[in-house]
Amino acid sequence: MENKKSNEPKSRSLFLTILVAVVVVLVIGSIAGYAIYRQEIEPFETVVLRIDDKEIKMRYFLKRLRMSQNSTSFGGPPSLLGIIAREEIIKKKTTKPPYNFSASEEEIVDSLKTIARQGIESITEKEYSEWFRQQLNQTQFSELEFMELARMNVLRQKLREYLATRAPTVSEQVHLHMIIQRTLGEMNKVKLRLDEGEDFFELAKELNPSVATRENQGDLGWQTKNGLDRRLADVAFQLEVGMPSNPFPLSKEAFAIVMVKEKAAAREMSKEMQERQKFGLVEQWAAKEFQYHKIIYHGLTEGKGWDSETNAWANWQMQRMNSETESEK
Repeated sequence: MENKKSNEPKSRSLFLTILVAVVVVLVIGSIAGYAIYRQEIEPFETVVLRIDDKEIKMRYFLKRLRMSQNSTSFGGPPSLLGIIAREEIIKKKTTKPPYNFSASEEEIVDSLKTIARQGIESITEKEYSEWFRQQLNQTQFSELEFMELARMNVLRQKLREYLATRAPTVSEQVHLHMIIQRTLGEMNKVKLRLDEGEDFFELAKELNPSVATRENQGDLGWQTKNGLDRRLADVAFQLEVGMPSNPFPLSKEAFAIVMVKEKAAAREMSKEMQERQKFGLVEQWAAKEFQYHKIIYHGLTEGKGWDSETNAWANWQMQRMNSETESEK
């Protein structure tokens, strides 16, 4: 009996030691699990965009970001947020009056086969299936996500054609000439020479970067406001005839000075202009539609929106994904 009693404190002490060890392991495991969740799960589940009642999460956004990096018109994560918002508005509005568009499965598949053909006349079902599999593999989209994006493209094309048949064929136009240089410093030197009385057309013939733009003295021909890049249009349509603009950026690698040679308040658009106009019609339509929708951009830090920290994190994820892809090759 005495031996049994003497062993009780030892048993109790051993039990407490084991209990403490288990608690410590659980606490450490919980901390590690929470850290993994905060780093590897939570950011990807963050809602980065709300359009009315539709939510876009970071996981999907990163897939779109990776796909967009190969586009020449890619403007970075903030630009992509606006593109996705525009797509959601297209899907929401065009299926209702006055448009009443739909995109059947057959139309969606036909549009994808057109892309898959890459200009050749036909494609077999086997070739299309392999192309489709590769697209899912490269983009990491689910089949549902990929088909939904294709459905939106069909709706956008129908909207473009709808707007084109109702677009005016007469518009305000300017006959535009341009001088381009690679740096603002070079462009300021051109402006100084113009201010000192040198001829715009002679400088365009001397300084433009390509043989073609030197030979035609930077002649862009007649242009509509909607047919030009917005930055260029904002400058050109404010100018008086024969008055060179101040230097302004065309892109990160090019600066320009433009001059209006002629101006017309209402001029018939060429067939080429009308075709080119088509591609801006949907963007103009969406820009007007934005005011009727509640659009909110979010970042990783609550209440800050899409900030520089979120932008840096998204670009870092792209580097990781691209590195993983390269290592798999």
